Amino acid sequence: MSRALLIIGAGPGIGAATAERFGREGWTVVLAARNPRTIDPMVARLIGMGVDAHGLVIDATRPEAVRAGLRTADRMTGGLDAVLYNAAVGRRQDLFSMTDAEVESDLAVNVAGGLHVIRAAAGLFEGRGGTILVTGGGLALSPHAEWASLGLGKAALRNLAQGLAPALAERGIRIGLATVATLVAPASAEAAGVADTLWTLTSDPSSGWERTFPAG
Repeated sequence: MSRALLIIGAGPGIGAATAERFGREGWTVVLAARNPRTIDPMVARLIGMGVDAHGLVIDATRPEAVRAGLRTADRMTGGLDAVLYNAAVGRRQDLFSMTDAEVESDLAVNVAGGLHVIRAAAGLFEGRGGTILVTGGGLALSPHAEWASLGLGKAALRNLAQGLAPALAERGIRIGLATVATLVAPASAEAAGVADTLWTLTSDPSSGWERTFPAG
């Protein structure tokens, strides 16, 4: 029976590479983003590669939309096995030059969106098991003032994944964070490397709650 992955915050870099990686393993893949123009070309490309791929519009900053989107993806695939939160606002700007609106909008994606997805996925997987994946970042370990909101988001999600891992494991749910400690361009070796890291977090129960790319 085919397994299925939902990627929230799918884009041409890590999201596309991860969809291809899981697709090669025979998984059904659902790509989700706020703008259908982002995902439609990627879905078409995956289908052309023989992957069972679908697209959804999900705004991760709206918890009700996240829960509804997960239910829809679950129905259309016959049951999700994994959910990846890959959305982020990569604003290169120090905290004090940001407007109030920029701070709020960045944190809505970089922090709150991740919390909404993790909560909804844990609820979906309750009683049947599943894997929750999160794209982390090296800024969580080595902060930089010029990347204030992104670094804060990655640090918050890393803290959450580490804290939740034991409790979720008792419920048969795994959570895995891929800490990406390098720049990633679309269709790059780095994007493929992160995708491999996410695959390992999903397929190898002994991989722990965090893996870093590049390793070491």
